Amino acid sequence: MRTFKSYLNEVRTGTSTSDLVFRSIRASVGAINLNIPISPSMFKRIWPDTLRATVFHTTDGDGIESIARLEGQKKSISAFFDMGARYMLQGIATPGGEHVVLEMDADVLLSAAGDVMTNIDKAGRRWTTISDLQEAARLTNFSAVERDLRMMIRELVLKYLTPIMGLDDTRKADEWEMWSNMKRKVDRKTQSVIIKDYMDGMEKIIKKHSDTFSEAMMSYAKKRSTDYTWDEQVVNNIKVTKVHLFKLPLEIARTPQQNKMAEEETELLDFAKSKSWPTKTWDSSSELEIYTKQVAQAELGT
Repeated sequence: MRTFKSYLNEVRTGTSTSDLVFRSIRASVGAINLNIPISPSMFKRIWPDTLRATVFHTTDGDGIESIARLEGQKKSISAFFDMGARYMLQGIATPGGEHVVLEMDADVLLSAAGDVMTNIDKAGRRWTTISDLQEAARLTNFSAVERDLRMMIRELVLKYLTPIMGLDDTRKADEWEMWSNMKRKVDRKTQSVIIKDYMDGMEKIIKKHSDTFSEAMMSYAKKRSTDYTWDEQVVNNIKVTKVHLFKLPLEIARTPQQNKMAEEETELLDFAKSKSWPTKTWDSSSELEIYTKQVAQAELGT
């Protein structure tokens, strides 16, 4: 599972698409370690009906401004339906700065009971792997998907490395080893063409096995209650509806840094006011945990 710090900071980081596509793959794991794009436009073509839901997102003073810029955009972020109270509060009683929970309406692209370890590229698109989906949906059988992914990689290796290595050598080579070395063997222009073929191939495979992917990626949205520390909802097209803050207990406000948090909270309140976002300050994180659970279950009609 990711550290909580990485969960907070993810919206401000990004990995190159080529690094995610041409990742290093051990032959023993093969297709299950391939990265799969969580592309809103791709998913819309495969699944026209979009799930719109109320979700929550944890962030800090810097992150709230980043989130504001993402309202109504295609770029995705990680959110949650269910999170333990102590993780909602993290950053309040430590020198980490003020911490808030944003309530928002959003389109759900992927819904998982636990952290599916998504990566984000520099364009704001998220990626996950077959192995992470298998971990999130252990009853889902991906064997047919893996066979098609292996065939796709084999075809791409033959197509783009045969002119460099020769047909005989390419046919004899291990496709996973060749794929993980692809970035070093072709120029950037060819890399771009391969990435496009990779994305198109992924879309065809996801569409072919849409029932399998739908079960793995969206079934948790029908439950919205987890035994893990937090669940993960990959969402986009967000609209912030409320900002949740916490009262700072006086008994821990003893150092200058801790006392400064009150100033940071005022800045957050002022920023929320400038965006016309309603705010609510909670006496404890456990109260907010109960609230988020109630909201999630109310949308399910339970």
